[in-house]
Amino acid sequence: MTVLPASVASSVTGDVVDDFVLRAPPDMTADELQSIVNTDGVTCRGLTPASINALVDPETALLRVAKATISGTVTTVEAVRRILGADSATPQAPGSTIGDWQIDDTGHKVTVTLAANSAATYERGWSPFLDGELARVGALLDLIGEQAPSDPEPVATPEAPVADSTPTPPVAAQPRIRQLSSLDVQFLNAETPTTVIHVGGLTILDPSELPDGMLTAPALRAVIRSRLHLVAPLRWSLKQVPLGVDLPYWDDSAEVDLEYHVRSYDLRHEGDGDTSVAALHRLVGRLDSTPLDRARPLWEAYLISGLSDGRQALYTKVHHAVIDGVSGAEVMGAVMDLTAESFQVPPPTTQGPEFVAPQGIRMATHGARHAIAAPSTLARAARTVLPHLADVPGMTSLPGVSRLTSLRRRIGNNTTSEQPARPGTPPPTPFNKKITARRSIATAQVSLADVKKAKNAFGCTVNDIVMALCTSALRQWLIDHNALPDKPLVGSMPVSVRTREQLGTAGNQIAFMPTVLPTHFNDPQRRLTELMSNIAAAKHRFADAPPTLLHNATAVLPQLFNGVVSRTVFAAAGAIAPPCNLLISNVPGPQIPLYVGGAKVVANYPISVISDFTGGLNITVMSYNGHLDFGIVTCPDLIPDVETFETYLVDAMAEILNMLDAAQPADSTSFTRG
Repeated sequence: MTVLPASVASSVTGDVVDDFVLRAPPDMTADELQSIVNTDGVTCRGLTPASINALVDPETALLRVAKATISGTVTTVEAVRRILGADSATPQAPGSTIGDWQIDDTGHKVTVTLAANSAATYERGWSPFLDGELARVGALLDLIGEQAPSDPEPVATPEAPVADSTPTPPVAAQPRIRQLSSLDVQFLNAETPTTVIHVGGLTILDPSELPDGMLTAPALRAVIRSRLHLVAPLRWSLKQVPLGVDLPYWDDSAEVDLEYHVRSYDLRHEGDGDTSVAALHRLVGRLDSTPLDRARPLWEAYLISGLSDGRQALYTKVHHAVIDGVSGAEVMGAVMDLTAESFQVPPPTTQGPEFVAPQGIRMATHGARHAIAAPSTLARAARTVLPHLADVPGMTSLPGVSRLTSLRRRIGNNTTSEQPARPGTPPPTPFNKKITARRSIATAQVSLADVKKAKNAFGCTVNDIVMALCTSALRQWLIDHNALPDKPLVGSMPVSVRTREQLGTAGNQIAFMPTVLPTHFNDPQRRLTELMSNIAAAKHRFADAPPTLLHNATAVLPQLFNGVVSRTVFAAAGAIAPPCNLLISNVPGPQIPLYVGGAKVVANYPISVISDFTGGLNITVMSYNGHLDFGIVTCPDLIPDVETFETYLVDAMAEILNMLDAAQPADSTSFTRG
């Protein structure tokens, strides 16, 4: 399914926003599917049917097609048609360079040069072609190279392929080796007795439509068990290299013990029997404070019952070494449904492990190879990082780095271009002291319609309004505790740098964008105006830095003894001058109702990470079905009254709406507390 923003839906030249897969009951029509997706700001552009066997990740699909082409089973013309999902292919005069492509104004027709004497034009009616798909065509042509047999003349294939729904027996998987990236590993290395590095969420469920009015742990396990082959990260176990001389590996050869990973609690039987939302938050705070067992797949889920209003809650946590925000949303999407009736997922098409870590001599051999290549790898990484040291979180606080950065600015060749000023040193706040192992959480909810009304009126983005709400809430908390600095705060925003080719893959593809939060201004209008300018400047700085900057920066840190150097660097940076006061993250979510095991999802509050390095307060926001859900995480030894942020955020939304009312007559609006 392809969606476009409503503003360009009527234009054939509009940019595609996203492609995604929907599982739907077999009797649901295309019109019904489109009506589910069509919402304020989003229009469905096209649909295509697919069997579950066809829903493989792009990397696997490309390798399968390349193998078939090299073996002579399919022609290059047909191979490219399959990669593009095109309805037809017709011969054309070749272009100048193999892999070159030209797309027409509609986006539904593209001509590709396949070889020195061969080209073809591909068309499809259900969706415009995407840049990511066309990039995979180039990768396919690189893979097959001169090994592909000569093609006959391209022939037209006027009818789109019909999805084959016939189940096929599973075949034995060919295990591969998957090593963690340098950035993934730093999320492991950064863990200490007081810092846990997992992310997750608190999902509020309404089970009233279930037969017994309650979702049970066995039923939840059954849903997850039926879909484990679709969510590979939930199967992976960590395999460390002896002495930490090389990056660890993922391994999914062991069976996942769902009795361990999926547990249940009843608030009526916990402590004093309190069944309030506050009691739920206290329980989740305790669960969030405990580290994940590294001898098992790095995730846990807790089904919590007994809430006073009859609802249930699902708290999940997954280690940040496994997923970031985008891949985490993809994992959760695999266990949620569009209707109260759980979708029956067909069985896997392969059997056996996907990734198996090398053993003994093989692991040592791999480590030796990486050690030989390490100097050149580090040199390449250093060349990328050095010009952008100031853009790496915490780097400028380390001894000598600030002088080196200043020297590069003086002698560099970019002194003629004016760059936006970087945020200064974050001012001290009560939540930038050393944290303990304890955690507490709070939640809040505001209307997405109200946020969109504000962003349209002020000519900004939803994210600008989210940041404004957080800025106002932070200011009020600091005022109430006599701790408001004269200088503005610095908030760091995690930003996804995941490409279209990387969608559907796990691991981390993120960077961090520091932004000045004007908490020192009393006037809300001035705060918003200043914030919009600050965010624009931050985006400008971020655009100038390479998207792999954080990966390259972490590659410079040696892995020896499982990250002792990394922990030392993080501790030093956090003690000398932390790079920011707090993390603030905004993750777009689905605007349609979702279900877990037949229980309706009422709210989905993200729960993220705090540390001495990034600050003892984290505000993460996810939009869902018409509202914004705020998850606030802190250390109660720094912020003993985190629940007050619920009121502060709701009041901040009311303040913005009052600004609109004062500027011009407006329709009545409403806001709610989570």
